[in-house]
Amino acid sequence: MDKLKHLILLFVLVNTQLLSAQQAVTLDETVFIHANATTFVSGETLLFKVYCLKSTDKTPSEVSKIAYVELVDESKKSVFKTKIVLEKSTGQGDYFIPTTLKTGNYKLIGYTNWTLNKPVSELFQIDIAVINPFTKEDKKPVGSNSNTKDITLGTNNNESRSVETSNSNTNLKLSLPKKVFSNRELVDLKVESKTALPADGNYSLSVRKTDVLPVKNQISAQEFAPVSSNNTLLNIQNLVNKIHLPELRGELISGKVTAKNKTDNVQNLTVALSLPGKSYAFEITQTDANGDFIFNVKNVYYTSNITVQIIDDKANNYDLALQNISDIDYSKINLNTGFDLSYTTKETLLERSISSQIENAYYHKKVSTISKTPTLEPFYAPLAKQYILDDYTRFKTLKETVTEVATELYIKQNDGKARLHVNDPSVFPQLQESALVLIDGLYLENQNELLTYPMKNVYKIELIVGRYYVGSKAFNGLVSFTTFNKDFVSTQTGSFILNTTILRPQPKKIYNKIEYTANADNERIPDFRNQLFWNPNVTLKNDNNLFYTSDLSGTYEIKLEGFTKNGSPVSLREIIEVKDTSAN
Repeated sequence: MDKLKHLILLFVLVNTQLLSAQQAVTLDETVFIHANATTFVSGETLLFKVYCLKSTDKTPSEVSKIAYVELVDESKKSVFKTKIVLEKSTGQGDYFIPTTLKTGNYKLIGYTNWTLNKPVSELFQIDIAVINPFTKEDKKPVGSNSNTKDITLGTNNNESRSVETSNSNTNLKLSLPKKVFSNRELVDLKVESKTALPADGNYSLSVRKTDVLPVKNQISAQEFAPVSSNNTLLNIQNLVNKIHLPELRGELISGKVTAKNKTDNVQNLTVALSLPGKSYAFEITQTDANGDFIFNVKNVYYTSNITVQIIDDKANNYDLALQNISDIDYSKINLNTGFDLSYTTKETLLERSISSQIENAYYHKKVSTISKTPTLEPFYAPLAKQYILDDYTRFKTLKETVTEVATELYIKQNDGKARLHVNDPSVFPQLQESALVLIDGLYLENQNELLTYPMKNVYKIELIVGRYYVGSKAFNGLVSFTTFNKDFVSTQTGSFILNTTILRPQPKKIYNKIEYTANADNERIPDFRNQLFWNPNVTLKNDNNLFYTSDLSGTYEIKLEGFTKNGSPVSLREIIEVKDTSAN
């Protein structure tokens, strides 16, 4: 009897602990951003690298695969927002400062979907100043309620700049052959380990000209490391209706189905997502009891066009809507108002503006290249049988093509709808369900459009015989059409189908490096770069941090930020001078 009592007590204790564990989740994630500067003139480019880290020890966080970066203006509204794909817990991006942005103070804010479960005040923030010399800001009279900006030409609040080296206590150092260079001279910058111990990690490097324009303080990795040192414990019961799910395996795209007739059930409805293009995504999911659905897109797709549709015989009885990426309430963030410029900055502002205009005029000669993204195999590869139509006698219509070429296919008409089926010789009689039909990755529930679509535009037809499952949905085979231009547009409409565009991740870039040895054309092109170098993926090699100085003489700051594999922060700083030696 005593033994039985002990077993019951043990069972209760274990279940209590499990219940407690189910009610609380640890949020051990934060974001750090290294930007190339904090003050920008219209026409310049904001460059940044995103680090997704554990809050506790600043080692890479493997939870989120997508990060978000926003630029928020003084009215607490987002003027720029982008998705950043995280590879090995880091990502990179940029934002060209347009002339539509007014002079003023801004916030660069970084986060992941998972960190949105924290207060907005705990999201990573950098103060950014934008100066637009192309718009005239009216003076606002004292006591006026006008929304025009009051730019005070007062004393310069620029930070004092030291030409001394500022290095964190790490195993890394910046090594330069000298500190003074001439215009258009090669700089051999090395990132080296002080000892034989490895210092592998994630780092980003910026080389930028300094001047007297007001600057905002940007937190360094070394200053950031002690911040948010504790885990955040999320109570699931309190957050069940508003919790932000982590994007563990890729990008999350969510939405909601509502019934036109309140008596219709919205649970367990099948919803399909198509991201068409050269590489395309096709996903299927089901709604929950509230009609909500979530797609998890594992691979990276850059097309912004998206089609979401309900697959159901009674699809017309429902409305479909996508949920916006979390619209964050920035009303409580601290954002400075007013903007002080000294008369002494006029000359510098003019120089910066002229430099950016010259650089933009020769942009086509200095453009950064987008990293080539691999063409992804379709989700059904390599199971499909393929018909490349140029290998056969071409026919004008689909009916002729399936009769003479892709003979496994046949068309059935029902209630005015055409449905493609794949003949399965192992089954008799044939299954009633139609095949999964795609054209350039777009799902077609009603294939009437294909009956009149010119087959001369179709490059190939792929098919799979037999039962085919996507998620929990079964189809009687699969048929995929690929056009030459991969640009098929469906004319199907209805409340159950949504064709729209969504925010896509920024393509990864290889930032341009000016060279004066191999390319003779550069010799005749003016070089007015304030940003000499930006490398968001620094490795400990001797050959990946070579750069040339520009035609602009002055003081340049070299800043390296990042974290080692074990979470140690790295903040290194060097100053170099560029002098015009042509007069000597």
